[in-house]
Amino acid sequence: MCNVGILLGEASKKYSFPDHPLGIERVEAFWQMLETERFTKKEGVKIVEPVLASEEALLLFHTKDHIDFVKRASEQGFGYLDYGDTPAFKGIFEAACYLVGSTLLGLDMLMKKDFDHMFNPIGGMHHARRDKAAGFCVFNDIGIAIVHAEKTYGLKRIFYVDIDAHHGDGVLYEFDDDPVVYIADIHEDGKYLYPGTGSRDETGSGEAVGTKMNLPLAPKSGDEEFKEAFMKVEEFAYQVKPELIIFQCGADGLKGDPITHLHYTEEAHRYAANKLHRISHELCDGRILALGGGGYNPNNVARAWIEVVKGLMG
Repeated sequence: MCNVGILLGEASKKYSFPDHPLGIERVEAFWQMLETERFTKKEGVKIVEPVLASEEALLLFHTKDHIDFVKRASEQGFGYLDYGDTPAFKGIFEAACYLVGSTLLGLDMLMKKDFDHMFNPIGGMHHARRDKAAGFCVFNDIGIAIVHAEKTYGLKRIFYVDIDAHHGDGVLYEFDDDPVVYIADIHEDGKYLYPGTGSRDETGSGEAVGTKMNLPLAPKSGDEEFKEAFMKVEEFAYQVKPELIIFQCGADGLKGDPITHLHYTEEAHRYAANKLHRISHELCDGRILALGGGGYNPNNVARAWIEVVKGLMG
């Protein structure tokens, strides 16, 4: 059985928007299920307290102007950080820094072999761009972690796997021409869902052509369609031979999510986590950093993320 660190604490609840799909209920539902099923008492599972990211860490990916904008909005506590999806509230800067800091701590603990695998349930903010917030995402912890992995650990093959119902545009386009970053993204077809991107013909640019894979699914696609798509992710993984896997395991593809149209069950997350767990031990010394991503039905979120934890435990 593998040792799994779960980055979770009271600070995890700070990244939630009042009267909004991304609310505190998601984290609370997952936390409660962890305790109900006694995962916090299981051998091999340890809860790790969230930590704040420094401004220096944010600057690995984001512009100074964007960081300063979020700081001002956080002090004022009103308005929006984008065009209407991501509201400001007092303390949003600190909340977002806890999210980023926890993802970076997870990466560092993974690389130092403190744990076999790490999971930050509030991480995975894949829409934020270098210079702006978007789609409930203030800072892009994935982008920051990728740059940190490149600069600090010299990694040359980072494999980002995204199964959130929404396409991870903030990761794809910011690393579109980066040959170090390989991406496989299964999502609801952008013709039907925000952000409207992620077509099959987007495979990278410049020196990175062929390093990106988009697998859009039609609305109402279920577990079978997901597994068929994921077989292509597996094949890609063996071509990539990654040194690190970052797994964005958004739970908004489960049937009953209020803002998407896919019909997965938690079996999709069980399947993906088990496959990536095996691949990680075969190819990259078990290095998986899992990030929660989206999901707006709290019960679905809890069930899906529990399956991710089980998969990481092996």
